[in-house]
Amino acid sequence: MSNVIRVRAGLLRETHPGERRVALTPDDVRRLCARMSIRFERSCGIGAGHADDAYIAAGAEPAEFAQMASSSDVFVSVRRPAATRIFPATAVLIFLGSNAAPVTGLPAGQRPLHLDIARLSGMQGVKGADISSRQAAITGHAAILEAARQFGISHPMLMVDGSFVRPVRMAALGSDAASLQALATARRLGALTHGFGLERDTQAKIERLGAKFLGMSADLARLRQELCDPLSKMQLITTNVVIPGQTAPMLLDETMLSRLSPGTVIVDLAAESGGNCALMRVDETINVFGVRIIGSATLASHEAAEASRHFSDGLRNLLEHLIDADCSLRLDPRDSMTAALMNEETTLRRVSP
Repeated sequence: MSNVIRVRAGLLRETHPGERRVALTPDDVRRLCARMSIRFERSCGIGAGHADDAYIAAGAEPAEFAQMASSSDVFVSVRRPAATRIFPATAVLIFLGSNAAPVTGLPAGQRPLHLDIARLSGMQGVKGADISSRQAAITGHAAILEAARQFGISHPMLMVDGSFVRPVRMAALGSDAASLQALATARRLGALTHGFGLERDTQAKIERLGAKFLGMSADLARLRQELCDPLSKMQLITTNVVIPGQTAPMLLDETMLSRLSPGTVIVDLAAESGGNCALMRVDETINVFGVRIIGSATLASHEAAEASRHFSDGLRNLLEHLIDADCSLRLDPRDSMTAALMNEETTLRRVSP
């Protein structure tokens, strides 16, 4: 195998407000530098606890974005880069975009190739395919800890004068990785947990976590009717029902919100997709009808170091899968994982000098 390093990668600094994760940690940069050159934007890892010196020691080189954009083939980041960042049409961008709608406005041949890691969700036996689910699980865990802070308690099973404080009643709407982790974390903290989902195997998933199954319905009007009474008895609710590429369905309208117990905390994990709650505001916490609605889109950043470690591990596995023995990044639609990443793209592309 040739010793010439052919793939030139750029590690981007996240620009979304409040985003502290980084796509690659120094440990994984060190392992990848054996087959690719890596440049990084200064301070890209600070939020996750990684100093620039650690990246330099791992074999990466600091660079300004303009310099990277003109001399790199592949760019990696946690989130989709901001639209204000201009990349050459030959570039390949790898990020976790929650299966966001495809970029439009330019013909496919005149824009960078966007490889959204979220498109790998559900694939079996492929290293790196679990990045999305791992980040979702961390988000669900962080959601419960944030809700506990909103309640002003550190533990639902807190003992005062020899007696336990009444446990919080919690419900998760959704059966994805974030919702299931939210149920698991809440139960470990002593909450009485309940779950509601739309998929056929929802009940088994929820009950395996020791939660009470509230039911399931694919009809939104019926769903709201079924949920109204049980949710009025909850103190904590998480919601995360999303449809890839579409606006999230409205699960809690204003009428339902008005019937919740004052002091209830809702964490809307579907905030970036439009939210499952009426009146929700992205990246804000609001108070309506005495109910607090948390619309944070950066909950995983509350656990930035751990979230980055998992993201980086999966991304390294993904890059190693995509890099040929001759150190070229080969995007072959005949490979199932590559086909999923490229979505509707069908052109074979190789990145090499």
